[in-house]
Amino acid sequence: MSVPKKLSNELLNLDIDEGVRIESTKNRNKMKMYINKRTSRCFVLEICSGLTNKSQIRFYSEIKHIHKLIHDIFGREYFVTIY
Repeated sequence: MSVPKKLSNELLNLDIDEGVRIESTKNRNKMKMYINKRTSRCFVLEICSGLTNKSQIRFYSEIKHIHKLIHDIFGREYFVTIY
């Protein structure tokens, strides 16, 4: 199973006390993304930049939009941790 497909499955089955951390495998990028599901069933994403020490919060209701954002930020060079 591909990483995006596994990620979709994890996001669909995510409980509100669980989360997903995505980190760049490139040292120069130093980007991280944290994804949690709210009780309203929408997803909240925190995108953190290690270069600027800034973060931003975004809300999504559809997983396909999350995948597009992940691709735009990380490309194919990232790893996923479930917590």
